[in-house]
Amino acid sequence: MGRFRGWLKRLERVASEDLESFELLDGSIYYYNRLETSKELFVHACDLQLGMGDEWPEPPEVYRKMCEARNPAAILGRLKPEDHERAFVDVTQIYDTDALVHERRLVPLLSVKPPEDLSE
Repeated sequence: MGRFRGWLKRLERVASEDLESFELLDGSIYYYNRLETSKELFVHACDLQLGMGDEWPEPPEVYRKMCEARNPAAILGRLKPEDHERAFVDVTQIYDTDALVHERRLVPLLSVKPPEDLSE
């Protein structure tokens, strides 16, 4: 049985080498692909800024898991753009940071109406 556990641990380590992770309140670890997650968060932020938030039935999974994270503020720090002034969008400014960190809930900061259709 010990050999099987060692083999399984090695397999898990190899499978998660390209993944980021954080600990959840229940002690489990949430793994995510940083590049894929960054893409999803960028598109989500753009859609919200363009008033198309209705196209998202729920926020991206990493946001939902941040509500369950042992340290949500640290996770937000990882997602912050390196150069805030040059960033097209700051995915850490989409939801109320205080509500996320202290109340563990997602409160959108953007309530933009879709632009008027002027195509006629």
